[in-house]
This record gives sequence, structure tokens and C-alpha cells, in this order.
Amino acid sequence: MDLQQWWLDRMAGVPRPLQEKLTLFWHGHFATSQDKVNSARDMYDQNHLFRTDGLGSFENLVQKMSQQVAMLIYLDNDPNEKGSPNENFARELMELFTLGVNQYTQDDVVAGARAWTGHNVDYGANPRVYRFYPDRHDNDPKTFMGTTQNWDGPQIITRILTVEPQRSIAARFIAKKLWTFFAFSNPSAAILDQLTTAFVGSNLDVATLLRTIFLHSEFYSVQARQGLVRSPVEWVVACLKALGFTAADRNPQWWMDQMGQQLFYPPNVAGWKNNAYWVNSTALWARADFARNLTWKADQAGFLAEVMQRDVSNQHVLSSAAAIDLAYSRFGLDPAAGSVSPYLRGVLVNWLDGQRAAEDPPTYSWRHWAPIELTTMMMLTPDVQLA
Repeated sequence: MDLQQWWLDRMAGVPRPLQEKLTLFWHGHFATSQDKVNSARDMYDQNHLFRTDGLGSFENLVQKMSQQVAMLIYLDNDPNEKGSPNENFARELMELFTLGVNQYTQDDVVAGARAWTGHNVDYGANPRVYRFYPDRHDNDPKTFMGTTQNWDGPQIITRILTVEPQRSIAARFIAKKLWTFFAFSNPSAAILDQLTTAFVGSNLDVATLLRTIFLHSEFYSVQARQGLVRSPVEWVVACLKALGFTAADRNPQWWMDQMGQQLFYPPNVAGWKNNAYWVNSTALWARADFARNLTWKADQAGFLAEVMQRDVSNQHVLSSAAAIDLAYSRFGLDPAAGSVSPYLRGVLVNWLDGQRAAEDPPTYSWRHWAPIELTTMMMLTPDVQLA
């Protein structure tokens, strides 16, 4: 719980939110779960790796990830030794982490598993650490991707990510996943061609790939602005930031399981899906319940009470339209820049007009319920729900 709250607060408060969002991407891509790892320290070490190395060389990131305790335990490489090789990590290294489905053979999996023998966990150390045990390693020749030699685990990663055609296949696979995470699903072949070319040309430098994504014209299209439903983590962070709460204040992890996403507890090695994955009755009710909980605890004098400001003549300082725009701005949205639905904005303005028309004279009920209702509605609007 403490680790979850710590990371949510980092996401909401650090000056480099992109770094945290990329860390979240890698957490879902190289997925491991505390359910099996059973160590907050090991999960934190992996999280720290994603944060510090996630913008650099993809090969370097994969190499370091493969020698961390959390991954070794989660994909059963901790007992992998010659004579009884375990194929879990070798298979997911290719299928989920680098190449994608149908880009390798079962013989490659078998050879890869043998190459990773001896790359285990030293459970006698405190804390437990990765250790290579030469006596557990299979030193016999192995045929991987058509080449026969005494392959070792790290050499498998280098072979995949530096030799064609696997290097370009991996580059396209990662480019598509990152575009889908930051922009929208199912990018065109033309978009992927451009991203892949830049990524391969940079020797698989993640910062170069992200720069190419963010400078692409399609990244600023309507489809990109409205193409993704915020994951529970992203939505919770946006709400905490807008209302000035910390995760320790409100314990969002109590609701996030029903929303469908608990940090450090991905559902399986494939991580979380996106968009429709977050849209179901249980998840939406959990969001609504959490939003209402936040609203009750929000300091109305410090948040959205601005919509009720009055001058010395007891007249509203802000028009209903200006008040709604102010509410949007607290969630990082600018109606003037086209980041919200004009129709929905109109509905909210009309609602606020009606609320104001009913206050004759201004009542206690209005002064407390209007900001409460508006705060809740803003968190649940489609505009705030979209990434």
C-alpha cells in the first residue's frame, strides 16, 4: 500500500510527469506482480530501473530487466538450470517483450531457455540478488535463430536487438505499443514505418522514438486527443492533482482494484490492456464512488468555490460559462484550445445557469451543493476520462 501511494504521489507531483508515465508503460510492458514476487523492495528496484533507464537504450533496458530479482522470480528463471530448463522467461522475452507473436519458433524458445540456465536468484543474500551460477549453466551448443554456438542469456538479447530482421521487427513492435499508449490504437502502416525507421536509425534509443511520436502530425489529431480512455492510474492521478490531495489522504488503492488497475499488481505477464478494457459497469461505478469520496473531502473554499464568488453587490463575479471554464482548467483542460466537448460544455453551462436562477435569495444549500455537484461532475465527464 505504501509503495502504491508513493508512486501515485510521484505521478501527481513531480516536475517530469512524462518520466512517470513512461515508467508506468514499462511496468505494464515488463509486467511482474507483487502477488508472486512478494517483496516491496524488489518491486521498487524494478520501478526504479524503469524510471532511470526507460528513456535510453532499449537493449540496455532489456538486459538490466532480465537480471532483476522481480523478473527472475515472476517468470520462473530463479530455478532455471541445466538438465531441467524452464521456458517461461525465454518465451515471454520474445513474444511479449521484444518481437511479438509468430516471430520465433519453439526451437528458439528451447535454445533460449538453455541459454538462460544459471541466471538465478541468490536467496542466501540479504537482500536477495541476481547471481549467475556457472555450474548451473548449460554450456553445450544451442541453435538459436539459425546460429549454433554456446549461447548465454544476455547474448540472446543482443542477437534479437542488433541483427536484422529481428532488430526491425522488435523496433516496430515497441513503436506500435508506445504509439498506442500515448496516442491511439491501430496506427497506420505509414505511421509505424516512420517510427520504426527513426527507432532503428537511433540504435533503438527510446528518447528518439518518443520524440518522433510527439512531433508526428497525427499525434495532434482529433483521434489522438480523443483516442484513449484514461487508465485508472492516470485518472486517479489527475483527480488527486486537481483537488490537491495526496494518495495517503484518500487511499485510492481501495477503489482501484474494482477500477481494474492496481499498481504493482498487473493481471498477468501481458500487463494491462487499454480503452474498452477500462469501460465496464463495475469499473465506472468504482470511479464514481471514488470521485464522490474526493468531493466530500475537498476544501470547497479552496477549490471550485471560485464559481460562487460574489462582488459587494452580491452578484456573481464569473459568468456561468467562465465558471465552467475555470472548473475545466483545474483538470488541465482548455475549452478555447478545443480540448473539451462543446456540447458537454454547453450542458454544464446550462446546468449552472439553472442552479443560479434557483437561488433567490442565495441559500445555504446552493452555497454547499453547487461546488460539490460540479466537482463530482467534472471528474466524471468524458473530457476528464480521456487521456
